[in-house]
Amino acid sequence: MGMNACYMAIEEHQLSNLIDLEGQALVDALEELQENNDALDIGKMWDGLHFILTGTSASTPIEDDPLSDAIVGIHVMDEDNFIAAIGNNELDAIVAALAKVNIEQLRAEFNPSKLNQAEIYPNIWVKEDKNSLFIELEQALQQLTAFYKNAMNSDRHIVVSIY
Repeated sequence: MGMNACYMAIEEHQLSNLIDLEGQALVDALEELQENNDALDIGKMWDGLHFILTGTSASTPIEDDPLSDAIVGIHVMDEDNFIAAIGNNELDAIVAALAKVNIEQLRAEFNPSKLNQAEIYPNIWVKEDKNSLFIELEQALQQLTAFYKNAMNSDRHIVVSIY
């Protein structure tokens, strides 16, 4: 099945209820919350998206970098299942950074071989068509940007889960 990234917008009281949970209890609580909250699943594009935005794998996030934070979150809640949170007050910087991304420049610089050499998850970067791969990454970026804007404007927090 592989590791997928899911972003969920939640209310303050829901985030407070998650803070003291760990491991499977946290995973179970998140899955229950997904039934009644807005969620965005970008599938396996998370590491590729992190790489084209920052030049590094999501396994080595860049501290205080809003583009890196957009993919992996800011406040790690569980390292084993990789679950992190982003406070609503932190979304403004992330949304602003995402808005400044130049898609045409990313498209021109996109080289699947570089992702393959950097061992970016999943191992698809040279096996599939370059154009279709970039289209998938671009769609994930557009969806994530819109999702974050909506969460910011509706005063919700984000929980990132990659497992």
